[in-house]
Amino acid sequence: MKKFIALFALVAFVTVLGGMALAQDTRTPAEKLAAGRAYLKTLDAKIIKYRKLGNAKVVLNLQGQKKSTIARMKVWKAQAEAQMAPPPPRPVAPTPPPPPRRVVQPAPAPSAGMFGWGLLTSADVGYITGDSKTASILAGGSLVFDDPMAIGAMLGLSADAVNYKVGLGLTYGKDRNDNTFNAILVTADGILNIPAEVMGGVASYVGAQVNYPVYKSDVTGAIGGLLYVGIKGDVGLGGDSYAEVGYGAIRRDGFSTKGIDIKFGQEILL
Repeated sequence: MKKFIALFALVAFVTVLGGMALAQDTRTPAEKLAAGRAYLKTLDAKIIKYRKLGNAKVVLNLQGQKKSTIARMKVWKAQAEAQMAPPPPRPVAPTPPPPPRRVVQPAPAPSAGMFGWGLLTSADVGYITGDSKTASILAGGSLVFDDPMAIGAMLGLSADAVNYKVGLGLTYGKDRNDNTFNAILVTADGILNIPAEVMGGVASYVGAQVNYPVYKSDVTGAIGGLLYVGIKGDVGLGGDSYAEVGYGAIRRDGFSTKGIDIKFGQEILL
């Protein structure tokens, strides 16, 4: 009886461990291999980009990620080949030779920018409103900087997961008291890029902005800010395009334009 109980417990333990292992990743080795190839293309593009920008630290980190991905892909390839069933025997007609392998031409190296400066910038236009009386049109441009402290790597993400923006913006509209409020804004943003696999392959991010009116239509400005989420991708305009939605305020002494913020923009390499 004791042997039977021990055997039953062992079988149950092995079954539970097997279920836990299978629950971790349900993709087939072939699907993992395809995802790995796509990720290598992304890494190669980033390595070329930051090598052009002269950021050796980021290039070294990306090359490390590439090596570890290639090592995992070798395991997935062996597993995929092991799962392939041999072709059925053909006693009369010989097995046809495999089709010739298609040679994939490497992607052209990206340029250093429109003027060869290697500076990444962004330009956007948006709209902020909270009710029927409060609405402002926003437009601005910013310089985009990599994170020199590599906070992304500390969080277990890629070395370029964190970016910063510093720029100028224009606002034209109404405050909460239906007064016209026009201003030039100084803006500063911090952005955390979310890994694409979290959103099913879509590049996304979250950000926070601090803004201050340095030129006002009337009274003294005050510090405002925005919290937002966004998605971005290359739609053929020469760089990543992005769309954001968030909540925040543009403030002046005693009054503000506050509400939902919607913004569309384009990254441009100068």
